[in-house]
Amino acid sequence: MAKYTKVSEEPDDEEASFLNEGRTQQVEMEMQKQDEELGVLHDAVKRLGVLSNNITVELDTQNPMLDEINAETDRAQENLDIITKKTRELVKQAGGMKNLCIIIALSLVLIILTYLVIMT
Repeated sequence: MAKYTKVSEEPDDEEASFLNEGRTQQVEMEMQKQDEELGVLHDAVKRLGVLSNNITVELDTQNPMLDEINAETDRAQENLDIITKKTRELVKQAGGMKNLCIIIALSLVLIILTYLVIMT
């Protein structure tokens, strides 16, 4: 009868060395992969930095232009308000809307009569 001996669950020195080498290689590969991914991330962050600088320059250029447009719009609105006020005063001096309607009606009658005279 053959005797069986119990196999030790503890790895021997050669086995432990092999396992440690495998783990070391695996850790090194993971670190290399992480370094590559960090390199890609670093490049992306650099591109974002350049892009944000370009946006800042563009905004710095356009803000004064927008301020100038706002100022011109304000001046145009003030001029329009003045013209509207003067037009109201003119209509009021001319007798208000009543006289304006009479003038328009009489102008239409004049045009119709002129047309009838020419056609006869």
